[in-house]
Amino acid sequence: MANNAVLIRGLDRDLYNTTIASAKQQGKNVADVVNDALRQYLNQSATAPSNVFDTKKLVFAGSVLLSKSDILGLHKELGNFHLENSGELTLDKDVDREAFEKIDHIQNTGKLRVPAGVHHFALLKAGQAGHVRGEVEKY
Repeated sequence: MANNAVLIRGLDRDLYNTTIASAKQQGKNVADVVNDALRQYLNQSATAPSNVFDTKKLVFAGSVLLSKSDILGLHKELGNFHLENSGELTLDKDVDREAFEKIDHIQNTGKLRVPAGVHHFALLKAGQAGHVRGEVEKY
């Protein structure tokens, strides 16, 4: 009988133990469950649309002005995305709730300028990253 054992370094032991328990519940062996998971992962990767961007995080270190149409255009290309700002990021006066719904969170260590009518959305999005840092200016 051939040895088909495969060593996977760095495998999360708790995740593996959960997989063993799940396999037992389903009346399968661990190899079948792992093979199914790997096939599903590879099928999703093969059918995912290729994108120019590797991540959904946009990093700004200089001075940038984003309008509502900029945000909606980025969302069309990326889906919901993250903003990381260490420079000066100004959200134009036309940025509204619809635009903010396209931003998962804002990590700000620089200056973030936000229209007064949506200032609270900026605070909520920045707070999702853990805490608000940098300067947030309401204009």
